[in-house]
This record gives sequence, C-alpha cells and structure tokens, in this order.
Amino acid sequence: MNRIANSTPLLITGKLDGADCYQVNIDEGQSMEILLEYLIDLGHEEIALMGGRNDVKSTIEKRYRYRQLLQKHHIEVKDEYIAESDSYDTEGGYSCMKEFLGRRIPLPTAIIAINDFTCMGIMRCLMEEGYRIPEDVSLVSFDNTYIAETSLPQLTSVGHDYRQFGETLIETAMGAIRHGNPQRMTLVGSELIVRESSRRRPGSSS
Repeated sequence: MNRIANSTPLLITGKLDGADCYQVNIDEGQSMEILLEYLIDLGHEEIALMGGRNDVKSTIEKRYRYRQLLQKHHIEVKDEYIAESDSYDTEGGYSCMKEFLGRRIPLPTAIIAINDFTCMGIMRCLMEEGYRIPEDVSLVSFDNTYIAETSLPQLTSVGHDYRQFGETLIETAMGAIRHGNPQRMTLVGSELIVRESSRRRPGSSS
C-alpha cells in the first residue's frame, strides 16, 4: 500500500495500520457517546452493549468508548453486559440475547445493540420471553436504517449522514488528485433519532 501511495493518492474508509493514505470514517466514538449520554440522562445505569465481534474495527471502537464513558460517569463496567455475536444480522442478535438470558444475568434497564439488524433479533428474543419494550427494557441501536422506522415499536437509533460521507470521500479524493493537501483523517459525525423503543428508567427523577 505504501508503494502505491508513493505514486498514487490512496483513500480508504476503514482501518489500515501503518499505511500512508487518506482516511474518511464514521466517528464511531462520537456515535457511542451520543447514545450512552442519552441513556444516562434518562436515568439508566445498567446498560448492556450487545452484538458484534472483537475483530471488527467499528465494534472495537464502540466497546472502547462504552467502557470509557461508563467510567467517566462512575458507573461500574460489567463484563457480563458486553455480549458478542457471530454475525451482525437478525439471527446474530437473537442468538446473542438468547444466550444472555440463559446465563440468568439480571436484565439491564437498557440495551445498546451494535446495529439495527442485530437489534431486531434482540427485540424478537425479548418479546418471545415476555419482556415489553420499552416498559421493561429500553432498546437503542446504531445506523438508523429503514427498519428503525418500520419495526414495532419504532427504534431509537443513531444515524450517519451518508450524503456527507460520500461528498467528503469525493472532495478528499479530488483534493489529493489536484495536490490540494486535504486532511489526512476526516471523521463524519452522527445524529440521534429518538423513537418509541426507549424511555426514562422507571423510578428515576425527571
């Protein structure tokens, strides 16, 4: 990659350690901060993070920021509240939640799913077990895909401005081609869309 970058501008949207290239990425740390601060403001302290694998950059960044922010708010980080899934789809979320419930761990008051599709599996599993959302547990997620609006209840989710993401990619590429000296690293921000799947923790002050 470095040999290519010596003669041709190289732009990536993921993780590539040690390469001399331009990068445009979603600010995963900021998206986790938005969700976690929202839940804490609603009085939640028992907050689980479910789904994803530990060999995926975005998941690693989210888990790191999750731990960091809980510690910042003097909330205990419980390893049992960080659950992995083999896949990032509905079945992965369902299996992840099923395994969690089978371990008889006290149900958190809020769950952050690694993405909307995983969240749908978590939601299905919880409903099959008789839990109500958001009355018994608040459920939030990342990506704000089409299923966030079509699910029942509708899903609170952090979305990314993919138009801005695409425009930033093009602007960075054109700047590098024209020797305009664009930023080496650009992070695209996120926005929280609050819907029906989350609420204030019962018993907490408003």
